[in-house]
Amino acid sequence: MAPRPLMAQIALSDETVDGRRARRERGRIAVSDAVIDLAFEGNANPTAEQVAKRAGVSVASLFRYFETLKELRRETLRRYFKRYDHLFQLPDISEGTLKHRSQVFVNCRAKLYETTEPMCRQARRRALDFPDVDEELHSVRARQADQVRQCFAYELEALSPSARDDLVATISTLTSFESWDQIVHDHNRTPRQVRRTWTTALHRLLQPLESSNTGTATAMVQQ
Repeated sequence: MAPRPLMAQIALSDETVDGRRARRERGRIAVSDAVIDLAFEGNANPTAEQVAKRAGVSVASLFRYFETLKELRRETLRRYFKRYDHLFQLPDISEGTLKHRSQVFVNCRAKLYETTEPMCRQARRRALDFPDVDEELHSVRARQADQVRQCFAYELEALSPSARDDLVATISTLTSFESWDQIVHDHNRTPRQVRRTWTTALHRLLQPLESSNTGTATAMVQQ
């Protein structure tokens, strides 16, 4: 048999490498999804055998895909945020009535926590021991604070920068997962009741600022 031309050998080699990379990436995704799915089922600390079985790979392959547990945690977090990115998004609701914006904001937060509660709880437990998880949580909280500023920009405009930051921090904490978890499990409130409570609280915090801005605008027109 005549030897393959050099360029054909190179092309074949590239295809082999690309194929291995694709299989490895599929395997990493399968393992990360398995960890997430097991967490949602209540298994927050699965064994390597349980993860491998759910992912449809061998235990040996699992440790080839991820050289360290830190790498697996990071990939699982990345996959988690990719799978549920739509729940972390907030529609552009900078306009409209305060009541409407408050309801949309609260509904988005509540849906996120209802859907991803097991992973939220696990991430907060592990943040105490793993700096990479803690860093990711800080990033999420900063993103959610920015959403508060976006959603209630009109009302916040009436405040000084320092007071504005104080109120953003208060609203972010009020509508955090920690708050959701405590109200639901320690105070035995239903998700519907939490939505109602949060919406009422937001209105009471922000309605005076809305009135203040309206009054200022009216006075400017009259002048």
